[in-house]
Amino acid sequence: MASVLDTAMKVTSVHRPEHAVLVAMLRQMRLDADLTQAAVAEKLGVAQTAISDIETNVRGVDFLLVRDLCQIYKVEMEDFLPEFEKQLLKKKLPKTKLLRKDKRL
Repeated sequence: MASVLDTAMKVTSVHRPEHAVLVAMLRQMRLDADLTQAAVAEKLGVAQTAISDIETNVRGVDFLLVRDLCQIYKVEMEDFLPEFEKQLLKKKLPKTKLLRKDKRL
């Protein structure tokens, strides 16, 4: 019998469809802010290729990086999060069961 662990996706995976929506939004926010990848990279203290890798869905992003990018792009997290959820609904993504660490077998 398959367990929930067998069917759950890895939480940090860049292969999740939600991640593609996230990075597309981040790229669009950068363009709307009229910033180059190099300018954003400089503000973050990373290489321009790091921003490129994020925007092309090669590299994952964590919550704190999303927060930093929102600040750079002058977008409030209170506005970003509902828009992200709205974009996810538009994409009609499959439901993925995520497991809390403390619930794993």
